[in-house]
Amino acid sequence: MTQSLKIPYNRLIQIDKTSSTPVYMQIANQFSNAIQRNIIPIDTKLPGSRKLAELLAVNRNTIIAAFDELTTQGWLVSYPNQGTYVQQKKNQVQTKSNAFSAVTAYDFQVDNRLDLPNHQHSCTYFFTDGTSDIRLGLQEELAAIFSANLKRKQHFKYFDPHNPKQQISYAKQVVNYLNVTRNIQAKPANLLIAQSTTTALYLCVKLLLQTGDHVAIAAYSDYRSNAILQQTGAHLHAIPINQEGLDLHALERICQQTPIRLFYVMVNHQYPTTLTLGIQQRMKLLQLAQQYNFILLEDDSNFDFHYNSNPPLPLVSSDATGRVIYLSSIGKSIASDFTTGVILAPENLINELEKHKALVEENKNHFTTHALTELIEEGILFRHQVKVNKIYKERRDYFCHLLQQLFGDQIQFTIPEGDLAIWVTFNTPVNLMRVRTLCLLHDLYIPTTLLYQSKNLTGIRLGFAHLTLEEMDCCLTIFHQACME
Repeated sequence: MTQSLKIPYNRLIQIDKTSSTPVYMQIANQFSNAIQRNIIPIDTKLPGSRKLAELLAVNRNTIIAAFDELTTQGWLVSYPNQGTYVQQKKNQVQTKSNAFSAVTAYDFQVDNRLDLPNHQHSCTYFFTDGTSDIRLGLQEELAAIFSANLKRKQHFKYFDPHNPKQQISYAKQVVNYLNVTRNIQAKPANLLIAQSTTTALYLCVKLLLQTGDHVAIAAYSDYRSNAILQQTGAHLHAIPINQEGLDLHALERICQQTPIRLFYVMVNHQYPTTLTLGIQQRMKLLQLAQQYNFILLEDDSNFDFHYNSNPPLPLVSSDATGRVIYLSSIGKSIASDFTTGVILAPENLINELEKHKALVEENKNHFTTHALTELIEEGILFRHQVKVNKIYKERRDYFCHLLQQLFGDQIQFTIPEGDLAIWVTFNTPVNLMRVRTLCLLHDLYIPTTLLYQSKNLTGIRLGFAHLTLEEMDCCLTIFHQACME
């Protein structure tokens, strides 16, 4: 049954008081026309005569007369103590003149590689691939910043897209934050700010890659980045993953045979395995990039989530040749609305990327930008990151304890030094799609994108940071039971 209050009757019914047609007939005619065009669907319960008279600013008796006319014509039916409903008029031929066509009248290219999964669900419990807990966000601090700024007489400046001062200040604060936390010596001219790291990756590959180019990626990686890279028409070469992180000997063999244009790599917290490249491998990777003349596109989205005192620094901090493009994010520990993607690269590339960004993305989140500027400038964001990392470290340790307690030697995993998820592999094959289905029946949702299953691998990436300790107990108990059935 259609909810009548969702239908904008006050805009749908227009009354012309200068017309010679009685008002009740104008209402009846426009109602019947809307019913025929399916704007007011069959079985819709109409508002009461008082409510409709109030909406249309007419006398209630006028609505009663219009309803009587529509009932006589067969458009409406009234049920005692239930209300008045739209009904299918006998011998009525429903017109669909207002409906959209099911298909276009023209051809266009369909790219099945971009069929990304839908993660909507109604389960109480769920796993992610590693997301922060928005319940730990800076709600009070943000409320104070928003309230204070809105009360200022010049608050309209925060929404002015032609005021460059705010963007300049924001860029300076972001660069300062990145330089301090990642030991980088960048300037605002080396920075491009995007809505997310996914957008940042998209901008880079659209500029740097052409159809037929050769791109190296890790054997296991994120479905979003794979879809973006494949969409360029590039040939992808999978580099095996080993206990050290990446098999760089395999990469070198490929480079000797094929002109690699770009290597999309995560040296910190590789997705999905959470492995981190050692110092010697990092230096070897930089040397290979220079020797074989390829671009290193370094994705370091989760750098801020590290649980040791000295996190490993990104490749870009050791690059003096202008060969590394650095992608990362800030604000991820607050909430998704404040998560911001960043690109650090030589100035000439940033200038060109800015042109491409201007075509697809405008700087509209001026108030959010100002709030983030204050959070960074006052040191609030840094202190918050330190605080939540302590909580996430506790959650990581408890999550790993539960995994070991429930599964024992049935699985293997390494406690990651950072990141927001655990990479788990099974020692004996388990049908992960069946496990997922069983979990759904017990109110636990697992996205298909967390599952990695092949002839030689049964693995799953399980995010822990968004779960409390009690929620972990419930999620892993359900998951374990599903694996054992």
